[in-house]
Amino acid sequence: MPTASPERVRALASSGWKRLAIRLAGVAIVVVAIVYAFLAFVSIRTNVLWFRSVHVDDVYGTILRAQILLFLVFGMVTAVAVAASLVLVVRFRPRFRPDPSRQKWRARYQRHESRLRPWLIAVVALYLGVHTGARATHRWQTYVMWRHAVPWHRTDAQFHRDISYYVSVLPFHTMVVSYLSSIVVLCLVVTLVAGYLYGALRLRTRGPGRRVSKALKAQVSVLLGLFLLLKAAAFWLARYSLTTSNRGPVTGLSYTDVHAVLPALTFLVVLALLGAALLFANVRLTRLRWMTLAVVGLYAASYVLAGLVPGLVHRYREQPSAATLDRTMIQRNQAATLSAFGLDHGVTTQEFGTGASGTASSPTSAAAAQRTAQIRLLDPNQLTPTFNVKQELQAYYEFKSTLDIDHYPIQGHDQDVAIAVRELNLSGISRQTWANKHLVYTHGYGVVAAPTNQMDEKTGTPNFVNGGLPPQNQIPVDEPRIYFGQNSPAYSIVGQPAGSTKKLEFDYPSSSGASQGARTTYDGDGGVPIGSRFTRFLYAVELGDPNIFFSSDINSGSQLLTVRNPRARVAKIAPWLTLDGDVYPAVVGGRVQWVVDGYTSSSSYPDSQQLNLRSATSSSLTKSGSTVVQPNRAVNYLQNSVKAVVDAYTGQVTLYEWNQKNQPDPLLKTWESAFPGLVRPQSDIPQDLLAHLRYPQDLFDVQRNLLTQYHVTDPGDFYNGSAFWKVPGDPTVAATNSLNSGGRGGSSPTLPSAYMSLSPTGDGPSVYSLSSPMVTLNYRDLAGFLSVDATPGPDYGTFTLLEFPAGQQFESPAQIQNDVESDNEISKALTLQRGGNSRVVLGNLLTIPLAGKVLYVEPVYTQAQGGNSFPILRHVIAVYGDGQPAFKPTLDAALKQAIANDSSAG
Repeated sequence: MPTASPERVRALASSGWKRLAIRLAGVAIVVVAIVYAFLAFVSIRTNVLWFRSVHVDDVYGTILRAQILLFLVFGMVTAVAVAASLVLVVRFRPRFRPDPSRQKWRARYQRHESRLRPWLIAVVALYLGVHTGARATHRWQTYVMWRHAVPWHRTDAQFHRDISYYVSVLPFHTMVVSYLSSIVVLCLVVTLVAGYLYGALRLRTRGPGRRVSKALKAQVSVLLGLFLLLKAAAFWLARYSLTTSNRGPVTGLSYTDVHAVLPALTFLVVLALLGAALLFANVRLTRLRWMTLAVVGLYAASYVLAGLVPGLVHRYREQPSAATLDRTMIQRNQAATLSAFGLDHGVTTQEFGTGASGTASSPTSAAAAQRTAQIRLLDPNQLTPTFNVKQELQAYYEFKSTLDIDHYPIQGHDQDVAIAVRELNLSGISRQTWANKHLVYTHGYGVVAAPTNQMDEKTGTPNFVNGGLPPQNQIPVDEPRIYFGQNSPAYSIVGQPAGSTKKLEFDYPSSSGASQGARTTYDGDGGVPIGSRFTRFLYAVELGDPNIFFSSDINSGSQLLTVRNPRARVAKIAPWLTLDGDVYPAVVGGRVQWVVDGYTSSSSYPDSQQLNLRSATSSSLTKSGSTVVQPNRAVNYLQNSVKAVVDAYTGQVTLYEWNQKNQPDPLLKTWESAFPGLVRPQSDIPQDLLAHLRYPQDLFDVQRNLLTQYHVTDPGDFYNGSAFWKVPGDPTVAATNSLNSGGRGGSSPTLPSAYMSLSPTGDGPSVYSLSSPMVTLNYRDLAGFLSVDATPGPDYGTFTLLEFPAGQQFESPAQIQNDVESDNEISKALTLQRGGNSRVVLGNLLTIPLAGKVLYVEPVYTQAQGGNSFPILRHVIAVYGDGQPAFKPTLDAALKQAIANDSSAG
């Protein structure tokens, strides 16, 4: 019997290993595809169950349909285009046999590719198609907004097109052109790589054959021609994008944009079309120089006409005469900006120092000051530790790092209160078992509230009107359990079958001792039913926790509570909303409701000033992490058109239209068309809830930022900027650090705006308001005082802007803080207070107009060192007019002394 040679054996073994490797690679690809498909199914199914639990199944259906459509359209176009490009390269490949000694990889590829060719083409096309389709799904909002665009019945000043085109239509057109261009580029890259592998493109030629085959030249010419057609479309759309150009002094078309960039883009459209025509003609000519001429010529012309020439025009024509040449642009920008941010009406400007009648205000008193404003002694940014020590009661409870301010009828009058919800803190549980964290400790309990203008004079702590366990409430709370809150666990499993008497969940500690406590069972419907094994398996995979599947404590009546943060809950239901960073609780009809302010926003409103949302809303609150930081993106349209409410017990989310009668929002109508029935009319808001809705802080902060400039109406004065203002820094942050460290206090973050009942002009009845001072460009003097009526009603959203006379000096918050620290008596007292194991905590420095002058009030707390210490009110600093600072133990005494210190009092 003949025996095989060793070389033959090795060849057979090598061939067998290669076949095995190919099969294993195929199996691995199939397994990976199955795993990804299964994970996608889990994600979709769990999302369906969650949206069903919130009773908005159709919302997810709309989102999912849009995502699937975008995935299929762009994914299929990519896959088909890539596959067609590869098939054409293979179909028209030249006769080519690479030299194995010099082109080893190309030789190996050609030796095996014939058997794997269909699979290779399919895998490459499918991979690129899936990748492109998956990227396109993230732009579903752009598609939905285009699909449901509604007219605004307003036009821009340059092209005279409806605003809806820029906000809703143009972004989609730009997206389509961008994706199609990237698909053509993908096809071009795939064509060149395949051409190299099959010998249609040779980097080095030895022997017979062309460096580039005619077929490849023709195919590349077609792809480049398509690319230039898309470039023509991009140049055309870029013309309209100039309405948000930032080349000039403000957002909008500058002189250079109108006279250089716009004509250049129009010319480039024509040039790109001519280049595309040349490339399509080159399919027959197959000349490399024509391809080079078309592409390089277009990019060279683009560099010169859209880059170099506008730069020269801007430098030598616009900049030297911008005050004159850009005057029309500034006027357009002023009108568009005020309209886009809701400042084109409802802003009353008044010179400071005169009352509502226009006459000088009369002298005041401490009693009048306290009637004019509910002056905050309880700083919501500093007294959370006090709430924790006094009202936390157990280690597994905690409060939000910044207390919220609301107003409630207490003892017959409307009272500003600091309010907080006693939420669950899982890190405080003594036994960190899975059952304790997810089945037993499932919710917080109770609402704590205290008036902001009162403190216990003996203890220096708040006078709580709600608190304790069991709760003692002046603000009635019938359902104190907090299953959905800002610090709720990621998920909890609650509920029992009907008729069951088993109570597994810890409710609240009893008064007889911490080891005993009340138990309860959740009987709401805000969770996802997970009684079935299959659903439990899906969520075990989705949440990465096998205990959900194996736990014997989960029963047929169990519900999974997830996405429990009110802000995240609203964001998942209405992802098209920009949400305010401060979510606050309101007690409505005995139930705790979380209120989330929702904005419609855009960065494409023509001629409106673009600003960075994060920068405009940053303050000492966001720096400390007390308020959610807004995304780092540009906006030039922002409207508070939605009020969202989340029930703290059931988790039910309800969205209401807001202020559409006084300030209609076409962008909201677009989203309502896409999600019909999701946002309910304002008339459906219960009266008890209406009383606790307020003007949102982030919107006010954006508007005050704009009004530091846009209070100037003359375009010439606006351009030179000499009358601009600044938002002041918060001097108490640096001062507190300096007092306790003995050195420099560092920089001061922006002063946060303040919710407080006060008189907008300083001489009328108090109104629950949101307010902020403005300062001059050098931060030394007050320039203005802005307040807005934050109470729902006929005057809601009405701004009062007090302008301080330029010839008179009114010290800014920073200067007042400097005066306080420079006062010998106060400085000595503060030094004594921070002695030993104590530190000084400076509260909010409040700016209050009062009888034609400015009153500053700052509470001073001391806090002992240690983990369980808390701030205690020790003194109140008050400064009125141009008087010396008063430093007294009580607010009344400080006000009397400050008014007496004013040199012009009486």
